[in-house]
This record gives sequence, structure tokens and C-alpha cells, in this order.
Amino acid sequence: MKKINFFALLLGFSAMGINAQTALPASCDFNTFAASGLPANWTTNITSTGVYATGGVGGTPAIKFALITPLQYVQVNTADAMGITSYVLKGYAGSGITNWQGGFFVEESVNGTTWTTLATYTNTQIVMNALTTFTAAPNSNSRYLRWIHTNKISGFNIALDDVNITAAPVTAQEINVKQGLTTVLSGGSSSYFNSAVGTPTNVNFTIQNLGTLNTLSITSIAISGPNASDFSVSAPSILPTTVGTATSIPLTLSFNPTAAGTRSATLTINSNDLDESAYVISLKGIGGLYATSPLTQPTSLTFSNIKSYRANANFVSATGSPSGYLVLKKQGVSPISDVPVDGVSYQVGDAVGSSKVIYSSTTTTLGLSNIYAGLKYQLAIFSYNGSGAFTNYNQTAPLTGNFTALSTMQPALEYATLNVTNTNFLSSLTAQIYPHTSVFYGNYDETMIKLFTARDTTAGQKVVTCVYSSENYVYTEPFTFSYITREHSYCHNWMPSNPADSPERPEYNDQHHLFPTQQTDANAARSNYPMGEIVGVPTSTYLACKGGNDINGNHVFEPRSQQKGDFARAVMYMATAYNGQLKSSVVMDWKLRNPISTSIAYGQDQNILKKWHYQDPPDAFEISRNDFLDSLQGNRNPFIDSVRYACYIDFSNMTYIANPTYTTGIGTPCYVASSVGLYESTPLNFEYILAPNPTSGEFYLMIEANVAETFQLTITDLSGRNMYRKNINVANGFNNLKINDLDLASGVYFVNLNYKNEKITRKLIIE
Repeated sequence: MKKINFFALLLGFSAMGINAQTALPASCDFNTFAASGLPANWTTNITSTGVYATGGVGGTPAIKFALITPLQYVQVNTADAMGITSYVLKGYAGSGITNWQGGFFVEESVNGTTWTTLATYTNTQIVMNALTTFTAAPNSNSRYLRWIHTNKISGFNIALDDVNITAAPVTAQEINVKQGLTTVLSGGSSSYFNSAVGTPTNVNFTIQNLGTLNTLSITSIAISGPNASDFSVSAPSILPTTVGTATSIPLTLSFNPTAAGTRSATLTINSNDLDESAYVISLKGIGGLYATSPLTQPTSLTFSNIKSYRANANFVSATGSPSGYLVLKKQGVSPISDVPVDGVSYQVGDAVGSSKVIYSSTTTTLGLSNIYAGLKYQLAIFSYNGSGAFTNYNQTAPLTGNFTALSTMQPALEYATLNVTNTNFLSSLTAQIYPHTSVFYGNYDETMIKLFTARDTTAGQKVVTCVYSSENYVYTEPFTFSYITREHSYCHNWMPSNPADSPERPEYNDQHHLFPTQQTDANAARSNYPMGEIVGVPTSTYLACKGGNDINGNHVFEPRSQQKGDFARAVMYMATAYNGQLKSSVVMDWKLRNPISTSIAYGQDQNILKKWHYQDPPDAFEISRNDFLDSLQGNRNPFIDSVRYACYIDFSNMTYIANPTYTTGIGTPCYVASSVGLYESTPLNFEYILAPNPTSGEFYLMIEANVAETFQLTITDLSGRNMYRKNINVANGFNNLKINDLDLASGVYFVNLNYKNEKITRKLIIE
């Protein structure tokens, strides 16, 4: 059995680095930590998984150190000498562990290259599951500080929260410049400001003397650069001048733009400051409403590391160093024609026409998420200048490109040793998927939610969909479990190993059967009841899910249609993976429990599972999810990869079925498509036939449709393996589409044509 370390997947994300120095005092509470990295002017190599949503001071987020490799760190580069620094640490490990293990260090550096240890924390200093405040005093020459987990022991993590760095006491004269309440460091840039062409306006700064003993002498203030004539110094009106100890004076510039667009200049303040005698600030003025539009777009868009659930993109910067790039993405076969609007500062998740914003920054290397198997994705990249309401986009001929996600990442020989005709098929299948890497139940939000399930939505927010009800839960990162929870498809109460949560057993935290659900109205309503099909009037409903009685009068829970097959495959996976495993030397029997309990005197009907399994076959999302979980746990759900495997297992007693009966009814152990065709739901919008059939390799897809839409065509072999996937444009009326790009060996295949929730499957014979 292969073991894939899911941490390799995390290394594909680049850390968000910064070049700017941080003014003191400085602090970081990690409450705004998100997928893009830490707040401005801090840097880390920890990705979006690195947060305890409620693990910090006051129940707010704390940053999470959890990997063995690479060595994880949080780092800050300050402009001046640091004073007393405080921070909060908390140790984490599995249930029942009282003593933390490992080593955690605070290091300092003069240049960011050579580091020395400032503080060391080992087993005795780190308290388990309790917040402890520590302090350290960096050397006066140090300008870099980092918190680093260098002695990482598997299973033991640590949280860092509420870092506060004071400024070292200053006695000599020390200059500092602010624009409003924000310090503008020497070598940095002002915030954008504007005025109508030919109309002067004042731009206000403050010159501070941070020294407590010596007077700061300002000898001269000069303005230079390409548009220097648009700027002049209004105050101080007389130079040289002085700034008393621990006081400040106003610095007022008059800005009178002579042309529209970006007006750039350099402000230099000369003083008797010992280490910043020339304090230099880049001025960013705007004549009129917007910055000058960039003249060029970036070039050479390439895609790499394309998976069924993720990809990377790279491009070459535009000439002229624009302020940044806005990246749009959409799923489809046609290029993006949407254009951003000047003066609008878009956030990740915002819609621009039919596209979505996925980045707005200076980065030229992108990690692309919300990618699903076999689908084609379009990108468009616009260069822009300015920020906020001054943003001006180059709206002409953006850089565009597209890629198609892998249809599957199932290894070709994944199930090569299995044979459904062998009596040991069931035990061999179990051995194929167990054991595997176990991921803590508490890490579900850090792995499945953040790295796969969550999607971008407007205003920089995220959305997660309840798999039972279809409710969309919108939130600002970090995600926390309260309204949305983790649902065990194979109920904990059903498990023969129950209780399996203290300590956690693999079956309890196996993410193949964990899904996000709304707690109060969906998850609680499901409770420990089996899934089924409700007849008559439901006793309870919540959006797309409901509770009520089945045809036998038993109370069951019925999820939304899109989850029925997913649920069935998750339950069949669990029963197969853990059947025959040991607990306290006792062999566990994972047959579907019947009765479930004294209050639920019946069980989960396996025929319902098999019916749903074939009525709702794996779609692009589920295939991608299976591939992602393979990277996470090192095993796959075989009922997604090979949908016919379910026919050979009797889940009511976990025995092998040598000669399964194929039928379109539900009264026998298997439910499969007939040669006529299987309807996922009664099609209202299309019908089709294949001709010729049998065929030597090409055929016509004759579709009668009453819609003009994009349909999805897939072809699977008898084991359920995806062999072909294509999006086709269907016109309203009769369509005669030739399929001549197949590369399939002789044999029997299943053609699946899908439009939204309508699907028809037909048998195809290639001679």
C-alpha cells in the first residue's frame, strides 16, 4: 500500500514574503491570518493550514506550527531597535497527552541571514492546551526577529498568538515621518493622494523626534524626480528648523498636478539623525481621478503542476513595473471577455461579469484552487496602476490562457492486483485501502475545508456548502466550526468501535466520510437515522433535505440529490476499509448495523446505497475530492474509481458476492444501468442516441434538446475508470455531433451525458 505524504502538497504554495520594514511599536494577533499569508509587513512559510481558529487569546485565532518539514517560522523585520517583546504560546497534542514534546525557539538577527537564539522553549516551558505569556529582550543591533519550530516531534503542535514588540528606548535624536496616523519609513512610499489638474491641494505629514534627550535639526527639505514641479513645501516655511525631544512639527506639501494620471516625485528630509540623515519618501500623487494606466500587459502565461484539484500559473511581469495585476478566472471553453472597471479595488472572490477575481497583487506565481476534474479553466490578467479608488486598469488585450484539469489522478495500476472473480476480492480490497495516514479529526478545517472545500466569494470572503441541504455558509477567514460542523456519513454511533474518539481512531477521523453540514437543521435532523427515500409528506424539511417515513414506515433522512451517490460511496468505503480491523484484540465486523439502536429498530438499507451509487455517479467534484484525499491520507475510495466494485459486496453482512445480479430494480444486491439507458433524474430537456453502435472507434451523438447549453460528456470503462471527458455545446433542437477523437481499446464502455442534474447513461461497444 502506497503512502503519500500530504505535506508535499503544501510545499507547492509559496510563502508570502515582504520587503518592507515594520515601524515600532508593532504587534500581530493573527486574527486576520488567511490564505494570502500574515498581515502586511510580516512574513512566514506557513500556508493557509496554519491557524487554530479559536486557539488564541480571547478565543480568537492563533497561528499554528504543525509540520516537520520545512521548519516553520514567523518573521518580522523592524526599522529600528526592538525593546521588550511579548508573545503567547500554547502546546497541542492528541487526547489524553499531558506533556508537550519538542523544541521552539525565538531567534534574532542583524541582517536576516545569520541568526542567534534569543529564547528556547522545551517540554517543561510549553503548557498543554493553556495560553502562557513569555517575554524577551532583543539585542539593540538586531532588526530581525523570528519564532521557529526547529525540533518538531510528530503529533505535537504549537500555537503562537498576540506578539507585541515595543520600541527600544531612544535618547539620541531620531526622525520619524507620518502621513496621518501611518508611519512612512525611509525608503518607503506615501499613500496615494489626488487633486484636479491645475488645482492645488495640501498633503499633510508630521515630522517626529523620537529622541528623549537631543534636539532633531532639520537642515533642508528637497523635492526631486520626474514631476517635482507639481510639488512644493508649504510648511515648515523656514529652514533650517528644529524638532524638540519627543515632539513633532507639521510637514505640509502643496500638490498642484499639471497633467492627469500618476505624478511622481521624491521627498528628501536632511537632518542630524545619526543613522537616517537623509530620510527619503516616494510621493504618489494623482492628477484627476485615476493613476496613469500601464502601457503594457504581462506576457508568457504558463501552467504547471496541473492536478485534478489544483494547478499553478506563472507569467512574466509587464514592462514599466505596474502597481499590480488583477487575475480573473472562470470555468468554460470560451476565453474571458470580462473587463474590470477603473476606480474599483476588487477583492478575491468578487465577480467581474461571469468571471471571478482570484488575485490582485504584484505576484507573478499563482496557486489556483477550486479546480475540478476534467474541466477547462480560463484566466485573464490585467496590469494596473494605483490603488483603491485611484486604480487604473489596462483594459486592452489582457494576457489570457487556459488549461484543463486532469480527469483523474488514479494511478493506472492502482487496482491491478484485484480480481472481482476471486473469492478473496473483499479482503484484498480492504488491504488496498487500509492502513493509511491518519489525520486528526480536529484538523478537518485546516485540511479539507481550507485546501479543497471552501470557495472564494465576494468581498474577500469564503463559502462552504452544506452537503445535505445545499445551504451556502459565507464567512470571513478563519473558518470555525459552529454553524457548520463535520458530519460522519457512517455515524459514530453505527461504528463497532464506538467510542472511537478518545483517543481518536482512524475510522473516527477518516476524511473520506467527513462532510460539512449545517448543524441545527440538517446534521441534528439526520442524527443517527439511516438514509432513505421518503414517501408521502415529510415530517421535517430544511432547504433540499428532509426527514420522514420510507416505504416501510421507518423514519429516514433524505439528503439533497447531489449528495446521495457521494454518501453511498462514503459509507461503502468505510465498511470496506475497516471491516476485520482490531480493537482491543477483537475483530470488528463493519456490516451495516441492523437494528441501529434500541430506539431505531431497523438499519441502513444497502439497496438504497447501491441505487444512489448508480443513479448519482461520481462527478468532477467527487473525483477531485478523491484525488485530494489520496494526497492527504494516502488512500482512495475504490467505489469512486471503479463503480462496479459495489456489485460484488453484500454490505448487510460484509461478504463477497460471486455472481451479482444486474438489474434496474432495487430488490437485488446490485443496481446498474441497463443497455437501454439509466436516467439520473427524469430528463426534461434532452434525449439522445448513439450511432453506429457497435462502432470501430467513432460515432455520432444525436441529441434532441430544448435548451442551448454546455453539456458534459464522459465515457467510463466497465470498472468505472474515466476514459474520456469533454464539454460539448448543445443547440436548442436536433444536434448531430461527431465524436472522433477517442483512443479506446475494443470493449464495452458507458457513455454518460449530463446537463445540470439530468444524466442519461448508455452502453457503447467498440469493436
